[in-house]
Amino acid sequence: MGEGSIGAIASGGMAPAGTTLKYMEGDDTAWGWQAGAAWQINEDNRIGFNYRSEVDLNLEGHAEGLGFNLYSGNPNILDMVKYAGSMALTMPATAELASFHQLTDKVAVHTSINWTDWSTFEKLEANIPSLSKPNQLVKQENWKDNYRFAVGATYQLNAQTQLRSGIAYDMAAVDDANRTITIPETDRLWLSLGAGYNYSENLTLDAGFTYIFAKDAQVEEPRTHIDEPEESLAAAFGGKFKGQTTGSVWLAGVQATYRF
Repeated sequence: MGEGSIGAIASGGMAPAGTTLKYMEGDDTAWGWQAGAAWQINEDNRIGFNYRSEVDLNLEGHAEGLGFNLYSGNPNILDMVKYAGSMALTMPATAELASFHQLTDKVAVHTSINWTDWSTFEKLEANIPSLSKPNQLVKQENWKDNYRFAVGATYQLNAQTQLRSGIAYDMAAVDDANRTITIPETDRLWLSLGAGYNYSENLTLDAGFTYIFAKDAQVEEPRTHIDEPEESLAAAFGGKFKGQTTGSVWLAGVQATYRF
């Protein structure tokens, strides 16, 4: 199942501040598949591979905003009218190669390389039949494939407890020239800690914490190298932006596994 929304708000230019330029939301249900394999090289070393297919969504819902009103024939272009429409969106395929190495009775090391086919994310384009121009380019994205490299370790503290740590570098799926404030994608560094506890032969408890540092990156819109009317039109009504994006994220999770 997929559900999503996109939006842009005016902060300068001809439209009043806070005016919705383009907003869409919709949902769909679609299917994908995955396959994997593992090779146990010996008692202490193994390698695994996993592939997940892309998933094609056709999100159906509604759109609203100044950017769509321009093609509606409505003389009051600031009206917030909802238009029925849809958007085709492909969730990318991913592949991962991982390995596990038991170095000593207490220490194990694991590594992985992950690839995501983000080059399929070229643009966001809506289909709104009621407008004079049904095919509406919402945003030209021009993303590229990205990779994540990770290494971690597990320490067997005692018969019941395992301690885990890891670090990963996640490359941005967009270069500086195509980065937008809508999706300010940038390189990220992941730092993780976790622990597992074997409460009994049947029950295992796990907890983990990850802190993600996003790299500071420049953003400038409109993007002068994109020859699309919507790029200059958005700047005319919503204003220009030039600045820097940064951020951080923390993730925490707990899990209980019971074996029957």
